[in-house]
Amino acid sequence: MYTLPDSVVVNRIQRAFPSDELREPARATNLIQRERKFDVVALFYTLSLGFAAGSDRSIQAFLERYVEMADCDELTYATFHGWFKPGFVALLREILDDAIENLDTGQTELTGRLERFRDVLIVDATIISLYQDAKDVYTLDDDRAGAKLHLTESLSTGHPTRFQTTEASTHERSQLPTGEWVAGALILFDLGYYDFWLFDRIEANGGWFVSRVKENANFEIVEELRTWRGNSIPLEGRSL
Repeated sequence: MYTLPDSVVVNRIQRAFPSDELREPARATNLIQRERKFDVVALFYTLSLGFAAGSDRSIQAFLERYVEMADCDELTYATFHGWFKPGFVALLREILDDAIENLDTGQTELTGRLERFRDVLIVDATIISLYQDAKDVYTLDDDRAGAKLHLTESLSTGHPTRFQTTEASTHERSQLPTGEWVAGALILFDLGYYDFWLFDRIEANGGWFVSRVKENANFEIVEELRTWRGNSIPLEGRSL
């Protein structure tokens, strides 16, 4: 699988969250004036983008990574821990809201082969490892904390249309309801959503779907949508 170079990833992150736009809302708080070693840019990248501590999600590990990113001589655990207050949480929410508002791609309609659909909706979920003390609220397993983000994204706009956060152990399928929102849309998802009842509900509501199939699937081919040249073998009525 192709992986983007680190430089490309870093560039895209910096464009999404420019340093000046991170610092501007932070000035409205009293953290910058009160805390000489408070660097909102370093702290934002340390916490929100997962570069902090690998598999170790402790406050101490985040502190060590912050000291490295902020290039400060040293910082006590008590000082660092003291920054995590409602005001800082509100600041992070404001930064996220601004980023979502700036996601506009300028495109609202599909073109080419996809223009027959009202939209193409991409459905997926991802697990986010959390600080261990959060396991009472967000459980990954017996010893670890984790949340799962369930997201539906519009291909036409590039924006999320539905999202939900649950415990990491929550099954993806349980977080994808069906209804009028699928009408006219092509839904893309992986095996985590493989469910014949779901397929039936999407069709009943006027939508389409594309899914991977399980290895033991043996569907009957009911129609060929392409005419092959030469001595091709008819597939209609055959099984996979």
